[in-house]
Amino acid sequence: MKTMKYFMMGALLFGCSLGTMAQDGTPADVEAARNLVKNKPADYEKQMKNFIKANKKNADNLVAIGRALFEEGDTAQAAVFANQALSIKKYSFAPAYILLGDIASKMDNGGAAASNYEQAIFANPKDPEPYRKYAIVYSRISPEGATQKLEELRNERPDYPVDALIGNINYNVQRYSTAIEAYSKVPLDKMERIDYINYARALQLGRKFEESQRVVEAGLAKEPLNGTLNRFALMNNNDMKKFPEAIKYAEVLFTKVDKDSVKLKDIDYQNYGNALAGNNQFEEAIAKFNEALALPAEDNTLHADLYKSISDAYKGMKDYPKAIDSYKQFLEANANADATDWAGLGILQNAYARTLEGEAKVEALKTADQTYASLTEKFADAEEYALWQRGRINAQIDGDLSKGLAKPYFERLAELINAHETIDDTDKARLFDAYSFLMRYYVKQKTHKTAYDYAKKLQELQPEDAEIRKVVEALAKAAN
Repeated sequence: MKTMKYFMMGALLFGCSLGTMAQDGTPADVEAARNLVKNKPADYEKQMKNFIKANKKNADNLVAIGRALFEEGDTAQAAVFANQALSIKKYSFAPAYILLGDIASKMDNGGAAASNYEQAIFANPKDPEPYRKYAIVYSRISPEGATQKLEELRNERPDYPVDALIGNINYNVQRYSTAIEAYSKVPLDKMERIDYINYARALQLGRKFEESQRVVEAGLAKEPLNGTLNRFALMNNNDMKKFPEAIKYAEVLFTKVDKDSVKLKDIDYQNYGNALAGNNQFEEAIAKFNEALALPAEDNTLHADLYKSISDAYKGMKDYPKAIDSYKQFLEANANADATDWAGLGILQNAYARTLEGEAKVEALKTADQTYASLTEKFADAEEYALWQRGRINAQIDGDLSKGLAKPYFERLAELINAHETIDDTDKARLFDAYSFLMRYYVKQKTHKTAYDYAKKLQELQPEDAEIRKVVEALAKAAN
């Protein structure tokens, strides 16, 4: 079966038209024909001819039977019934054109679909259905043109919720700001389920979490156990750092929502875990992250991020060895790990080292140093950051500056930064660390002239600093 991209979008938003039942024919014929189409008995062709003969002057019934054929995938016969209905009505019958438009949409013929919906509008300008179906099809070509068609509907039917329809159309072509503008004109208590969902999601994507939550709560007031809205409420409250509230919505989503109406995904477990971690319930959070990892991966990147979430939870528990192990799993699972991701391992190892003492601390610092060494090998453009971190780490290892372990890293860092055409605030902060260390190192070596030179460089970075001025003055005397 073909993709049905136009038709399926219409079906999702508005449902399929079932046509109008016969006004002066036999309604029982329509239901009997529908059952016949579904069951396809041995004498199907014979019985269908009888229905055609019995309803050959009843356009409503012909369209209804055509609709039944369409729903069972027989688009060719459905078109025959629609065209027969048009011939009876002298080619001015909106339901028949709508059926032909739906058939064209199902066959991915957007131009023919739009043309038939346009004919339906001409036949009955007060019927909202062809306007909205035209807009769905045309939105792929021109969202502005689709919106304009809906404005025509507003002129014909000022009572119809056109703004909600405009919101839905624009949401589905990812014009989120336009969708938000349209939805904002609709009273919240007048919205339908799809409006709440799309409006809330559009606001989320715009990082307007408080506004999104207001829409979600309006929807939940009508449908408290709506799985999608509870999911959005969990996400919104996580983003707003309202973790106890997020947990409440997670509990509804996981324990009260009908499982037939919503399929829990790995991202739901991750969001639940994030809420628990944000509330310092780290062990419970790790359990949820592991449950997510046990599910089939819908997104490999998400599964990689779950290891990162587990690492963060262990870090929150001050269990750095497990945090580091989980972070390594994150890097192994993340094929697109960038320099920032790899640098995060060094930061974690350095944090672990600060909790230790003696030789254990030195070994942990050396491990972090090697991580930053490998960072430069993996990402050449991260060299300055790696040099800065290696200088700071080696300054910790060589606390009394007797070995000068940090010296080559800070010297190389200063060399690279001073070769820049312009020096920004980040560069200045790193130069300050480099010059500060080198000044202290040369003081330790009693090489006061060189120490004085680095003190002057510090003063150039922070000319108003009174303490640096005093150091410069003291080193000037020592140097002489």
